[in-house]
Amino acid sequence: QIWSVTCNNASNNNVIVENLVAEVPAFGGAASHTRCFLHMVNLVAKSLIHEFDVTKKEAHKALDKPE
Repeated sequence: QIWSVTCNNASNNNVIVENLVAEVPAFGGAASHTRCFLHMVNLVAKSLIHEFDVTKKEAHKALDKPE
């Protein structure tokens, strides 16, 4: 018996859950699909860091400017 499946947020994992429902009737489907919390935290952190990203080219230009 499968109670839950824990995985990241990749869309192919949704397909796996749908296939499990077809193969294992006792499986709860989407209600038993647990998305990894730490993966979501990682995605949010990357998104926030990306807002402050500066390309190397832009960084060199900023550092090379005379004051």
